[in-house]
Amino acid sequence: MKLKNLLCIIAAAVLVGCAPVHPTSQQQKGSQNSILKIGDPQFTAGIDPAKDWEGWFTIRFGIGETLFRLTNDFKVEPWLASSYKKIDDQTWEIHLKENVKFSNGNPVNSDAVIASLKRVGENHKEGEIFKTATYTANNSQTFTVHTEKPSPQFIHELVDSKTAIVDATSKDKIVGTGPYEVKEFKPNDSISLTASTHYWGGNASIKEVHYQLIPDQKTLELAIKSKEVDGGVDLNDDVADSLKKDSSVQVYNQSSTRTYHLELNKARLQDKKVRQAILYAIDKKELTQDFLKGHVTPADGAFLDSSIYSSGTFANKQYQPEMTKKLLEEAGYKTKNADGILVNAQNEPLQIVLKTYKRLANEKIATALQQQLKKVGIDLKIDIQETVDGFNQLDYDIALASSLTLATGDPYYFLNAALSSDGALNYVKNSDQWLDEKISALAHEEDADKLPSEVAKIQDYAKDEAVVYYIGFVNLHAAMNNSIHHFELSPSDIYQVTNKLVKD
Repeated sequence: MKLKNLLCIIAAAVLVGCAPVHPTSQQQKGSQNSILKIGDPQFTAGIDPAKDWEGWFTIRFGIGETLFRLTNDFKVEPWLASSYKKIDDQTWEIHLKENVKFSNGNPVNSDAVIASLKRVGENHKEGEIFKTATYTANNSQTFTVHTEKPSPQFIHELVDSKTAIVDATSKDKIVGTGPYEVKEFKPNDSISLTASTHYWGGNASIKEVHYQLIPDQKTLELAIKSKEVDGGVDLNDDVADSLKKDSSVQVYNQSSTRTYHLELNKARLQDKKVRQAILYAIDKKELTQDFLKGHVTPADGAFLDSSIYSSGTFANKQYQPEMTKKLLEEAGYKTKNADGILVNAQNEPLQIVLKTYKRLANEKIATALQQQLKKVGIDLKIDIQETVDGFNQLDYDIALASSLTLATGDPYYFLNAALSSDGALNYVKNSDQWLDEKISALAHEEDADKLPSEVAKIQDYAKDEAVVYYIGFVNLHAAMNNSIHHFELSPSDIYQVTNKLVKD
């Protein structure tokens, strides 16, 4: 009997031991709190900083970091570097922070950083300065860069997202120095990240971050409200206003250096008077305050008022509909057809095609411009593309885009990209020898005190030529459930996921 009882006891114990163990509610809560889910209406095909604009996402996702970063008042400060010394206009000595590792545990030393910068030069279309530079590893934590040509503002190049430092020895995936590493990446869809165990700034308390593409803003809003995601970024104005009414959600707002701007295609709009007339017809005050409900700060130039490169406080001086009428008459548009659209001597209507893409308030701005130009007899046709790649087909007169203008703190970055003949943001492919020469000289200007006046000359010339028009600065919006703490937006619209994020 005793043996039988003992066997029963053992059998019962085995059954209990084999039964499924369900986590307690506290354990479930802890598991959920270690994952942060973010919805994003835009995404990327890759996360390699040495390709196109992918480095912007590499840093945003918390995967990579640059040697230097931009503060909220547009000053350059060390990040992976500890300090630097300018030897001359071509030579820079960079000192690295001690004990920094890549997320795979490999050390971030002079050789590793040099290899990463060389990789940018070899692969990035805007990486010429790194391709032609020479590098010397002075010791494990100090190296010297010597540029082929004088580059007085070179330190700003090391803020650019394309220079996010990655382990060049890693061939199968991008390995950076940030608080998170890639677990799974699906191009143009999603990315799953896990907290790095080697992060020099201290391990993140949130163990996993998941970004999911949710292109439709209304769908993203519903996902935030239903807690399907913990938050969303790059929200448009309407969604941000709606979420402000939800007490369970914290909405974040930040004025930024991202600027809505127009580029006028000179190859199609060859008459300068027509280009000028279009711009004189735009009421920027009505556009930003009424149509966009104050979510956009009106601009007279490419740079924020808080920057030394600002064109001054907005005054709406360019809105002169009477000048539009005068210039169009001089261009041969003197009468209107039955639809109220101006026609020339050949009875051809003044029809303009504006192309833009689904991003922030682009579509809303396009509609507002259409209404304003109709008042002066201009028929504006709108072509909405899914992405910025739609600009590649040059079948339009005006491009409406939003771009960062002080991403590195150096005005050359944007002016070169948007106004130079081969600039990456020159979507309409305008070409102007004067602008090319002036912008090139800007890159080599040794006297920093002269930069604001040189920038002003470039902006004034482009304005007079009516090749670019700045509407206003984007006010960034993001939203997180109240359980998320220490989330921040930056004016440069790049720094997002950090090791400081906490989820209750």
